[in-house]
Amino acid sequence: MRTALRLGSLCSFLAVLLLAADITGTWKGAFDFQGDSVPLTFNLKAAGDAITGTVEGLPTTPTEIHDGKVTGDTVTFWLTTDYQGETYKLVYKGKVSGDQIQFTFGTEDGSWGAELTAKKSS
Repeated sequence: MRTALRLGSLCSFLAVLLLAADITGTWKGAFDFQGDSVPLTFNLKAAGDAITGTVEGLPTTPTEIHDGKVTGDTVTFWLTTDYQGETYKLVYKGKVSGDQIQFTFGTEDGSWGAELTAKKSS
């Protein structure tokens, strides 16, 4: 019985890894900030379910991403950036669909947020 449970757990784990979206590459999109379009470039590298990389286009650029993770078609990470002399932690959550990621992101305390669609560059 234990062997069957272990085998089932291993198969489930492998299925999650195989279904994880391949997000390695360069992704570009823009979000609206006080009426201005702000372009961002995401340079992402996946290794298993971990994501590393940078985001370009924020006031502090390039900005390293932290605690990046991909689970199935969901991508999460956070980064810090400066705005008007203050440092903010921005939390990103994205849903991968083909060659695009639909991100929602904002400050850790929820006082500000935005959405953007990033498309994979060739």
